[in-house]
Amino acid sequence: MNRSKQIARAALLSVLTYFTSVAAQGQITASNQPNPPPQICVNGQCVTTPTPGLTSGKIKWNPGHYMASYGVVYPGRSSSFVQTEADDLNNKDAIVGYRMEITWGALEPTEGNYDFSAIDSILNRLKTAYNKPKHLVIMLWQYGQQPFSANSPGVIPLYIQQNPKYGASPVAGSYGWWGQTLNVASTGTFAPALYYPPVMDRFIALMQALGQHLDNDPYVEAVFFQENATIVGAATTAPKDPHYSDDAMLAQSQRLLTAATAAFPHTSVIMANSWLVLPADTVALEEWMPSHRIAMGSADSFGQSAIDGRGTQILGWALRSYLGDPAYGGVDLRPKMTSMMDVESGDIDGNSFGYVGGPFTPLDIINALNKTYYASHAFWTRMIGSQTRPEAQWPAVAAACAANPLTHTGYPANYP
Repeated sequence: MNRSKQIARAALLSVLTYFTSVAAQGQITASNQPNPPPQICVNGQCVTTPTPGLTSGKIKWNPGHYMASYGVVYPGRSSSFVQTEADDLNNKDAIVGYRMEITWGALEPTEGNYDFSAIDSILNRLKTAYNKPKHLVIMLWQYGQQPFSANSPGVIPLYIQQNPKYGASPVAGSYGWWGQTLNVASTGTFAPALYYPPVMDRFIALMQALGQHLDNDPYVEAVFFQENATIVGAATTAPKDPHYSDDAMLAQSQRLLTAATAAFPHTSVIMANSWLVLPADTVALEEWMPSHRIAMGSADSFGQSAIDGRGTQILGWALRSYLGDPAYGGVDLRPKMTSMMDVESGDIDGNSFGYVGGPFTPLDIINALNKTYYASHAFWTRMIGSQTRPEAQWPAVAAACAANPLTHTGYPANYP
């Protein structure tokens, strides 16, 4: 996400010195990776985890342009902004649906007790309030944008923070997360330690409950995991979390994604794989995804003009792997899987990517979605207001999408 760039770039600077030495390292294989827990207990009732590959029925498939929320649903925060955003979908038939962003803390107020009311509310509105029903994509927001505050359930449930079995944090008396600190005090962004199995156990339990609640709804299009750089960046910010390694992150990511497709047998699962510490590990995850029915997701959607002018080396490691860059796996994954791309605020507004010719026009990005990324879905950040340049404001973006549909919208080869 563009809003995660500070944490991601800070950690990336600390690992780029490794690049040359690790480029020739062997890739971690997907063999012997842990499976989801055999049972998940939710509100006192236990259910057996579905076995991957034993479910039947095709995946819901509604490709095209989507609006993406500019705000995050936190616990206790009014979600009225969601309604305001979604209302801009009315009479926009070329916009297929809406992607909301919601935190773990908002979905699990206490251990094993889930609150899906915010999702249910927007889903019902998308089905009934507009001239044409819209589809919902749910993005799991996974990091805190401000310094960690004790006993705040905004991002990470309190029961995780308060129990030492979820692993130490850089702040005494708090657990299950890592992030920027100075003199044992949180000073910047942070994220849950999802590379640590006890923390991932609980996140998988959330996915099981969410899938049980929503998988069969025909208007729930996909679940989207925020880019893994948010987790990796927080974990590798000095002092580095001793629980973190790329091996652990890769194993737990594969475990999560295996559990997610089992929990959502009729729903797309999107992983925004941007980078781990080492390129080889990033590539290993990317190459694992097609055979496990995962859709490629990514932040930082550059315009085609930048790619034509500077080449694909300006893209992130995972995207280069997806495109078949010889230095990053060498296998073009586009025929095997689909991509579902973010178009963030910084891509079309502001100076985040001025070094490669940004901000890009919506048409320039649509050209890249069709020519380079082979995107089946695109999630466009909804922006309005006088501080946003005219081309990036929602009415202009919606018009550009209506005039320029996506072209790689066929049912993916790696879906049942």
